[in-house]
Amino acid sequence: MRDMLLVLNFDSDASRAVTRKLRSEKVFCKIVPGNISLEEIQRQEPLGLLLAGGVSGQTPFGLDSRIPQADIPVLALGDAAGLLLSMLGGTVGDIVYQGAVMPVSYADCSLMAGMESGERMLPCVREFHLPDQVRPLAAAQETVVGFSHETLPLYGAQLQIEQNDPESSLVLRNFALTICGCTPWWDDGAFVSRAVEEIRRVVGSGRAVCAMTGGLDSGVSALLAHKALGSQLKCIFVDTGLLREREGDDFIAYYRDVIGMDITRVSAQDRFLDALRGVRDAEEKRRVIIRLIQAILREEEEKLGPIAALVRGTSCNDIMYGGGALSPALGEQVPLIEPLRELFKSEIRQIADFLDIPADLISRQPFPGSGLALRILGEVTEERLSTLRAADALFRGELLRSSAAKRLWQYFAVLIPMPGCEEKSVICLRAVQAAERSLTYAARLPYDVMENVTDLILRDQKSVCRVTYDLTPAYKYSGVEW
Repeated sequence: MRDMLLVLNFDSDASRAVTRKLRSEKVFCKIVPGNISLEEIQRQEPLGLLLAGGVSGQTPFGLDSRIPQADIPVLALGDAAGLLLSMLGGTVGDIVYQGAVMPVSYADCSLMAGMESGERMLPCVREFHLPDQVRPLAAAQETVVGFSHETLPLYGAQLQIEQNDPESSLVLRNFALTICGCTPWWDDGAFVSRAVEEIRRVVGSGRAVCAMTGGLDSGVSALLAHKALGSQLKCIFVDTGLLREREGDDFIAYYRDVIGMDITRVSAQDRFLDALRGVRDAEEKRRVIIRLIQAILREEEEKLGPIAALVRGTSCNDIMYGGGALSPALGEQVPLIEPLRELFKSEIRQIADFLDIPADLISRQPFPGSGLALRILGEVTEERLSTLRAADALFRGELLRSSAAKRLWQYFAVLIPMPGCEEKSVICLRAVQAAERSLTYAARLPYDVMENVTDLILRDQKSVCRVTYDLTPAYKYSGVEW
């Protein structure tokens, strides 16, 4: 068995919360689809399974029916607790409590060890009717909110993992360390050592190629591969001309000039502007940009000769929330190495700090894979790119000077052609803060900061006739972008 847990994803936000909590306790875990087969689970040899369900009140489906009898410890949380109970012969009734603070009592057992009875927020509780051989572990008044099997290592709890809740960590810690027998070995150093060893194993004595985008994920992935392979690694950076001010230069200055990585910078600004001429739809822009990047990578890869593996900066956020990392063209012909695949963005920043990547590169704002093209409504032109790039830099600079940026999750500018006057533009500013369960809301920026930014943009960019601020909340991180 491997010293790890698998988190079966029945709700992206719940899976993210569970995984982050466990890793903060130095327990290694990885997220897998909720409908993963028993054979695939056994191939990975985890010490236990966590079924991460949401709080919708709807019982999820898709769990392999053989899992409860596989003699692998299972903890089902949230809506997934009802799924496990049904598979054990119990029944799940109507919603009893929703968004209620209720007194909860706990049985004396290993999963609930250290838990103190008292009030707890219950986002969604349904009535549970337990079958034979299943006993209650936790109750809210007369309603069962937690259970376990008498002979099998199966547990369920209608409890949600919250960010600032010590008891959430306690339940997960009890399950991982006491019931499953995991050891707290996971930290930044362990991750780096493991990633470097795996890259060396896959590549062997051959050569690997990494497509670098200018972002942190591909930079950290390439640096890990550089540590593992040295001169066996070849990096390709396609400069699309769609990055923010000085972003490409700063990226190259560190990874090539300071670290000494072998990077080919392909200056393709004119090719991308030509390809985007007349394209106004956002999805079509994405397709055009991705196709051209793939074509340029193919051209560069053909010059390199035989390649043993590809390195790609895919993160857990890419897999769970969409987006994905751009890959070189040889992806179907040689092994693909994704060293950051199990990590969230915040964890990637931790690894970057561990690797001594400069703070200004680590703290750089998230950015669409298609760059500024998606932050220009309508056609992308050299003039509009220049205007947006300057306005975005002025906005970011003012927020950093005022210290307002410290409490923001993301901030950027969008360019909108002025209706009726294509030569003029509207700059819309966007700054959001992140809350629980993927909710983001517009930040209340100081009024003097907004006045300063507006004045700077209007004076610096004569084609801008209006500056606005977007107050729209977003209920998924992808909704932050326009």
